[in-house]
Parts: sequence; structure tokens; C-alpha cells
Amino acid sequence: MRIDDLNRTPSTQPAEKAGQAAEKRALEKTGEGDGTDQAQVSELAQALAKGDPARVEQLRLQVKSGKYEVSAETLAQSIIDAHFKES
Repeated sequence: MRIDDLNRTPSTQPAEKAGQAAEKRALEKTGEGDGTDQAQVSELAQALAKGDPARVEQLRLQVKSGKYEVSAETLAQSIIDAHFKES
């Protein structure tokens, strides 16, 4: 014989709701949910921000016009080099 309780709530929540609830609890524990956001900028990002404005504008225009191209080999090598510099 099987008895179903139709008024019972499910014991598990969808993953999205569970993640949101966990994030809310973490913010409450740390006291960071008070509406004041903070961000820390890495040294690398700060160094990149000091770039040449004329070069940045030149690159922006190339990207916008669709003429900016980077070879896959150059990009791959740059990623590998950056990884080994961090280690």
C-alpha cells in the first residue's frame, strides 16, 4: 500500500535557489551585505591601466572596424608564458 502526502514540501531546492541562499548566508556572516561594495585591483590590472592612451585608441579602432587580428599561435604562446611567470 502506498500513501502520498500531497501537502508535503520537497526537501531539496533547485540548485539556483540553494546557491542564492548560501550566498545570502555568507554575506550575513561576514557583514558584507550592508550595501557597500568594494573591489581590489591587482597589480597587473593597475600596470595595464597605465598604458599608452594613443595605442589603446588605435587598438580600439582596429577592433571596432574588424581589422584587429591575433594569430592563434601568438595568443597560445602568450597564455603559456603568462602561466609560467605566475608559478
